[in-house]
Amino acid sequence: MINNEITEKAGQLADAIARSSELAELRRTEDEMAADESAQQLIAELQKAQEQFMQTQGESEPSEADKKTVDDIETKVEGNPIIVAYMTAQDNFTEMLDSVNALLANAISGGTGGCSCEDNACESGGCESGGCGSGSGGCGCGN
Repeated sequence: MINNEITEKAGQLADAIARSSELAELRRTEDEMAADESAQQLIAELQKAQEQFMQTQGESEPSEADKKTVDDIETKVEGNPIIVAYMTAQDNFTEMLDSVNALLANAISGGTGGCSCEDNACESGGCESGGCGSGSGGCGCGN
């Protein structure tokens, strides 16, 4: 039997995520990227080069020329502002979901909630770089 309170709260969480600015930005930048022919061409070029690289890697050691081809295309992709905006939005959305998952995992594991930016008191380093708020940590301090 499913707990009605849990399903209700999960529905509220799903609605909040669906209305989040992170998801709105991700969708906006995805649409922008899909509509940009040069971005689509770069993505297709990168995928093809990566596939060829992986195929070569499976058969023998890829040459420096093969590596350079992929690196050159990756550099072009990283220089495309529309693709970069999409990748940034994707990172921001993933970070938000990671924060939600960390909160859930902490509650399930019986944690006390531990870290907050106000008290800076989770691990050595707190919410500073290297503390629980950095990287994929659960504090959500954005470091």
